[in-house]
Formats: sequence, structure tokens, C-alpha cells
Amino acid sequence: MDVLGGATIFWLIALGMVAGAFTQVCIWDKGVELITNLMTGIVGSVIVGSLFIVLQFPAGLAFGFLGSLAILFITNVFHLQPEGSH
Repeated sequence: MDVLGGATIFWLIALGMVAGAFTQVCIWDKGVELITNLMTGIVGSVIVGSLFIVLQFPAGLAFGFLGSLAILFITNVFHLQPEGSH
């Protein structure tokens, strides 16, 4: 079982940054900027991962990574682009 401590939060932040960078590489100029992807990945990973660890589900870090990808997907899909780029 994972324990919500400093090391776990560090790994959740690292996983969120990796997910944000991976998303930026995959979608390049079609979604939000790099910094927004990184911050969204970190927030999604920490929130979802912490929730699953507090609820004592196994593999909280894996769910944190999947949660960050889900929130990044929602953020980039519903990103409004200016009229000129359509």
C-alpha cells in the first residue's frame, strides 16, 4: 500500500510533468501551451493520485498518471482556438 508522504507527492508531480510533456509532444501546436500542459498534468496527477491513495486503492501512482492524462485530454480537446486558425 502506498502512503501519502513527501516521496509519493514528488513522484506524482514527476508523473504529471511527464504526462504534460508527452501530451505537448503528441499534439504540438493544436492544443494549449507547454506550461499549461505541465501545470495541468501536475494538478491532475496530484489530485487523482492523492484521492486514490487516501481511499487505499492499490497502484495510486498509476491512477495518478492516468488521471493526469484524462484531465490533459479534456483540457486540450475543449481548448478554444482563435477564428483565424480554423
